[in-house]
Amino acid sequence: MDRHLPVVNAVARSYHLSPPDREDAVQTVWLTLNQHLPRLRSPEMLRSWLRRVTRDVCGRQRRQSARLQPVDPRSLPRDDSLRAPGPESAYLHKEEHDELRRAIRRLTDPGERRAALFYLDGAADEPFDPDGPRSADGQVNPRTAANQRRRMLRRLRRLLEEPT
Repeated sequence: MDRHLPVVNAVARSYHLSPPDREDAVQTVWLTLNQHLPRLRSPEMLRSWLRRVTRDVCGRQRRQSARLQPVDPRSLPRDDSLRAPGPESAYLHKEEHDELRRAIRRLTDPGERRAALFYLDGAADEPFDPDGPRSADGQVNPRTAANQRRRMLRRLRRLLEEPT
């Protein structure tokens, strides 16, 4: 074994494996030799047999370690199909939306109804106040709009909780 160790190590080093992978490959070569020792017919062919087995084992080790390379998840392409809602969640979302629209139709104040539809449709980037208090320059007071929105949402919640 001591006589053939430099040959096995040289072949393993030529594959540029990481030290742990190279050690695993060398150990596997010696284990394979131990298993095949009774089948070896000529001792003078042992050196070439060890080279061949070492090349096979190191190639296998290289392929295996290439499959297990760590990858930064941010570098992977995004798969938006995983985030797409399934048919069941799309149906539930539609049901919630329809129920909310029914509750909005039950609101008594037409201005409040318009405001609720405005917020429901997702256009609520700026405060909506159909006829609420305005400041001297004609702008809607954000605090007043927020309070009106809060009251409207409270009424909608009550309407949604009522049995129909």
